[in-house]
Amino acid sequence: MRMSDEPKGFRIGIAGASGTLGREILSVLSDRRFPIADLKPFASGGSIGEEIEFAGEVFTIEAAPKTLRGLDMLIVCTPPGAALDLVREALRSEVPCIDCSGAMANSPEVPLYVADLCAPSLVKGAPVVAQPAGIALAWSHLLAAVEGAAGLERVSGSILYSASRAGRAGIESLSAETLGLLNQQEMPPLSVFPGQVAFDCFALPAGATPDGSAQVEADLARDIRRLVGANLPISATAIQVPTFAGDGSAIAVTTKQPLSVEHALDLFQKAPGLEAWSSDEVGPSTRDTAGRDVAVVGRVRADASVENGLLLWLAADTLRLAAVNAAKIAETRLDVG
Repeated sequence: MRMSDEPKGFRIGIAGASGTLGREILSVLSDRRFPIADLKPFASGGSIGEEIEFAGEVFTIEAAPKTLRGLDMLIVCTPPGAALDLVREALRSEVPCIDCSGAMANSPEVPLYVADLCAPSLVKGAPVVAQPAGIALAWSHLLAAVEGAAGLERVSGSILYSASRAGRAGIESLSAETLGLLNQQEMPPLSVFPGQVAFDCFALPAGATPDGSAQVEADLARDIRRLVGANLPISATAIQVPTFAGDGSAIAVTTKQPLSVEHALDLFQKAPGLEAWSSDEVGPSTRDTAGRDVAVVGRVRADASVENGLLLWLAADTLRLAAVNAAKIAETRLDVG
């Protein structure tokens, strides 16, 4: 934090402040003592009028104003469809904007930023900065470390998504389904997920993508290629599982040069944003990573089915990773340091 007789404070708007990511970003900004002079939490629908706490003060969530002039920064945590209008208004109002929705991640004119991997100059002066989804943040730290050490030939994996992927609605839906089944009550109608999640799991359905990938699978591949290598062959299968928070990934990588398990573990322990699981016990579980600012790598072993192959397990509190990355973008963009 830049220090003077009194710390400089910024006027920060949070769009989607009532959602899981918005609330987590506020928690991280408070933990990091980000200098906020005035907080403007925005939301829509039934969330307007709710109260949230930040740094010991209570703020009332408002509808997004017609103009954003006067703000020093807007952080957008809404669904992608709602984010576009907010980003456009930020541009019209000349307010720097961090898009956490994914709406701008596919735009080549907008920098896609991962703290500790990308150069700070990428966001200095940028009117809009996009950040990847939490799972792409976890994968990018891992794959960037492997790429730097041995080069990547190809990557594939399966992602186990928790209910928090769908925000508050997802968590509430899983809770209602679980209680309904345990109490032998009528199940609530499906409204958030394409199928029942409680005590079950399923692969996410194909989205409107050329190859039949689910949208989150296509988004992950797009973001990793932008961050790690434009021509990297990468594929993933997304699976919805009945957990409330934290995501896990079983990943297979093939490298251009040999990379031993021992070297890989040492690499992961030293890489930014990662930690190698050292316990001989089971893990790391997604619960082990709750509230942690790093993704945790375990079960690293040679893949006997291919030359120069490694298999591993990656667990992360992806909501926390996304919130921390957004806070670091804000610090870099506003020169808080």
